[in-house]
Amino acid sequence: MTSNVSYWLETQLPEFPSLNCDLEVDVVIVGGGFTGITAAYLLRNEGVRVALVERGRLASADTGNTTSHLTYVTDERLHKLVEKCGIDAAREYWYAGAAAIEQIQDIAADTGADCDFMRVPGYLHRPIRPGSATENEAERERLQRDAELAREFGFLAELVDCVPYAKQLGVRFEKQAKFHPRKYLRGLLSTFSAEGRGGSYIFENANFDSVQDHPFAARVNGFKIRCAYIVMATHAPLLKIPGLFDAQELQSKLSLYKSFVLGAQLPRGSLPQALFWDTSDPYDYLRIDSHHDHQVAIVGGEDIRIEPEESGRAHAQQCSMFSRLERRLHRVLPSAVVSHRWSGEVVVSDDGFPFVGECSPRQFLATGFCGNGFTLGTIAAMMARDRFLGRDNPWSDLFKLDRKPSHGGRLQS
Repeated sequence: MTSNVSYWLETQLPEFPSLNCDLEVDVVIVGGGFTGITAAYLLRNEGVRVALVERGRLASADTGNTTSHLTYVTDERLHKLVEKCGIDAAREYWYAGAAAIEQIQDIAADTGADCDFMRVPGYLHRPIRPGSATENEAERERLQRDAELAREFGFLAELVDCVPYAKQLGVRFEKQAKFHPRKYLRGLLSTFSAEGRGGSYIFENANFDSVQDHPFAARVNGFKIRCAYIVMATHAPLLKIPGLFDAQELQSKLSLYKSFVLGAQLPRGSLPQALFWDTSDPYDYLRIDSHHDHQVAIVGGEDIRIEPEESGRAHAQQCSMFSRLERRLHRVLPSAVVSHRWSGEVVVSDDGFPFVGECSPRQFLATGFCGNGFTLGTIAAMMARDRFLGRDNPWSDLFKLDRKPSHGGRLQS
């Protein structure tokens, strides 16, 4: 029987109380997903008193409905990224992804999280159903250019004629990674206490209401949390919150997509453990995990743009999207037995770069992570920590909210 719940959500996380009194801390973090929990962990480790507030259960929304790729390879093809914003900006964007994977690896080791972290190769490959011979040759040149640029940046990348699984031309990128996101976050959360020992707190079922001045504070569940700083880590910017940065203009630079995912069992040894994604638009993506007597394939794709007024129509499309994805999976891996299916939302910026930085005095915002939510969420948490502590950060200009024009700062080589 196929479950309609994400494969990851079968892993339970510790529970935390709801806010029921006034408090005072240094930083309030709004949003208990991957970015918010990481920011809370990093700040608390610097001696900062934090209060993380989540309106529902921790890591149960977008964080729990992912395919959990860890890659420095951006959604925007590297050769296009360079054409659009220049060598320097493209290089720094890729460096950010690599730094995030290193940070995740370090945190997993520090917390002792048994999260199945593993370095694996990633393959960008031609679609399994190739086009004309002319287009195939053009794609070869584009893939070759992607590999050459990646090597110029210092990454290990090579053109390969036959990518495993796809049996197509592609680029192999070394030192990508995969992990179990909720097992990882369970390790971070285990370092916090439900009683708020050390002056740091996590609250679930805690609804953020407003921001007030004099004194500066966040109102949550009708109570007041006095603080010096607020970090908004809510995936999509909150709108119409009294006292909060007006995100209407920023919202116009963001688009919401829904991506559909299948979890399936494969016979042991079917494929190497790796990440795969193709060059189509929207693209299909796959990761392979090995267990003692079988493998798990997590495959996603069929991304559709969601407009607020079309949410009902999008829901009606789900069965069709899952069916199409399953047909493509079985065409290549006929022995796959689908066990899970779910969907997740992706927030995409107009220029392919995330928006991370101060949105107004004492308010920090992070959104627009495109298809790299865990790496860019980690970078956003690192940037929030550095901003509050007054440290320089190498990506603060590249990802800032008020970059003009909106294309990653237009840093030319």
